[in-house]
Amino acid sequence: MGPAQETSPVVTAETLTSERKHLHELLSHFSTVMVGTFEQAGSPPALRARPMGVAQLDQDCTMHFITAVDTQKVDEAARSELAHVFGQSTTRFFSLRGRIEISQDPALLHRIWNRLNDVWFTGPEDPRAAVVTFRPEEAELWDASGLHGVRFLFEAARALLSGQPATQPDVEQHQRFGVTTVQRFAAGGNAD
Repeated sequence: MGPAQETSPVVTAETLTSERKHLHELLSHFSTVMVGTFEQAGSPPALRARPMGVAQLDQDCTMHFITAVDTQKVDEAARSELAHVFGQSTTRFFSLRGRIEISQDPALLHRIWNRLNDVWFTGPEDPRAAVVTFRPEEAELWDASGLHGVRFLFEAARALLSGQPATQPDVEQHQRFGVTTVQRFAAGGNAD
């Protein structure tokens, strides 16, 4: 009998829906995130991230932001639709890879506009106002909130008291998965 073969977990549409719900719940805790676009100067292009307020989070985890159309991030997004979004709190962390698009759709601007945007614009009709829409394709999450955090603290205390290193986080605490496709990466795999 040969060595045991590793099997990939079966990923169904139900699993994907569950992972998307977890991602949406995690993202709902962030009002500001870092949005990364690629500078075109240099080879290879460098990722440049900026803090941006989330104007709207859709059920499918699409994120919308409001910005001025005459900014470097808009120029970068026009040249390369690839983008990243990052977030960090005390107990929750995420990294998203996906595609970005710029729109000046008046209906969308009106729908997601809030009074805070009036600091920079004369209203949603301002010709400089634009919507940055980010559609995630891959997500990596670290969630040590609630029961996940209690498990982590217990494992950390055990490691400190025993002198033995802590074990890898459980699947619920660290996940990496495709957001728009049924694609899942092994827990702990490529989790640098």
